[in-house]
Amino acid sequence: MSSATVDGAGPVVTVIVLNYNGAHLLPPCLEALAAQDLPSGQLAVWVVDNGSTDSSLELIEQDFPWVTLVRNSRNDGFAGGNNLGLRRVTTPFVALTNNDARPAPDWIRRLVAPFGTEGTGRLAATTGKIVFLPRFLELQCSTPAFIPGGLDGRELGVRVYRVAVDGRDVTEHVLWDRVAYGPEGEGADRFRWTRPAGPLLLPVGLEGSAPGGPVSVRLRMAAETAKPVELTWPGGGTTVKTGPQPEDVELLLPEGLGLVDVLNNAGSVVFTDGYGADRAYQQIDRGQYDDPEEVFAFCGGAVCLRTEALRDVGYFDDDFFLYYEDTDLSWRLRAGGWSIRYEPPSVSRHIHSASSVEWSPFFTFHVDRNRLLMLTKNATAGLAAGEVLRYPLTTMSLALRAVAQARHTGRRPPLRPTLLRLRVIGSYLRLLPLMLARRRRLGVRAQVRRRALQHRWLTSR
Repeated sequence: MSSATVDGAGPVVTVIVLNYNGAHLLPPCLEALAAQDLPSGQLAVWVVDNGSTDSSLELIEQDFPWVTLVRNSRNDGFAGGNNLGLRRVTTPFVALTNNDARPAPDWIRRLVAPFGTEGTGRLAATTGKIVFLPRFLELQCSTPAFIPGGLDGRELGVRVYRVAVDGRDVTEHVLWDRVAYGPEGEGADRFRWTRPAGPLLLPVGLEGSAPGGPVSVRLRMAAETAKPVELTWPGGGTTVKTGPQPEDVELLLPEGLGLVDVLNNAGSVVFTDGYGADRAYQQIDRGQYDDPEEVFAFCGGAVCLRTEALRDVGYFDDDFFLYYEDTDLSWRLRAGGWSIRYEPPSVSRHIHSASSVEWSPFFTFHVDRNRLLMLTKNATAGLAAGEVLRYPLTTMSLALRAVAQARHTGRRPPLRPTLLRLRVIGSYLRLLPLMLARRRRLGVRAQVRRRALQHRWLTSR
């Protein structure tokens, strides 16, 4: 570490771990933080507990007395919970990690070090490389394509209802993005349509299970008609049959498979249509993101922030609760003339969907609403107004399409997706006056104009 980060008495950096009913996740996270290789006395660890009702508080007090426990009487989400800690921090730097993350021993040292180098006086944040935990088996799937027709023009493969590895249901931990569309149906009938071909990334050796030896894989699948599905893995493969009724397919794969690391985040981006995304999301880590560089936004699950920068532009927006709050804060930092740097030597492993379920109504509501709130506060008027107006039009279009599809299939149209989107619109409108007031204040204080920021940082898909 540079001398700029070690001079003076007391801690240099405070690490905040946000927790909500995470007693089953906390021990490995806190043990990883205890193993950080900063010199003694330079690191303070706080757990902000968001009103947990499990045994989290007792666990921390009994097994981790060196941790400072900050109690919140209610669940204020990622934004409000972290803010409770951020507003109290007095160290020059503050880092955030999740209770479902497992930082490498040099994680925080690597994040703090760049702040002490020459010419980094306006460096607000460093964000590390986040890799999914555990390692993954790349199972290639290939099957004849079909197009449902009517209003559905997708090329589809098979329906996958459930995935088990070594007897454990890992359906929600599978990395689906490169092979499948979003989930459909509910309960036992919930499934995903695959594309005709692509890699299914299966977690092998989740916490609580031991990797090694042969790997048992069970897939519950169905298709529009009887047809073959080719499944291949490193060093082998097979062809199975599937049909209209869901059936289990079992594979016993040999030991010594070539498992891979899969990237969760290498800094964050915002596209020109106003959608945010994790850079490198669900890409196999082949070293393609191993160079330090500036990025537009940080991921709140692995970031070190200069407390001076937070006092300058403010903390997370409490009204966001969860999702997009880190991109919103990054945008405000950029508008304030601060920079954000990606530091790939700082590595943290993250359990996929340990705290929330992708594509759940809770997830979709906050992602959709907060994207619109973020744009309202930070984007140019044209981009913000265009995306806000597009949302109700898309809602109407999707509702009409669902009705037409229901007539075509003879089924009742699903109401929940439309009702959820209407909830998003209602919540957005309720918060709109607040967001417009914040937009005006941000415009007055901005060091970099909105249009210049978008031209420099928003990227095409």
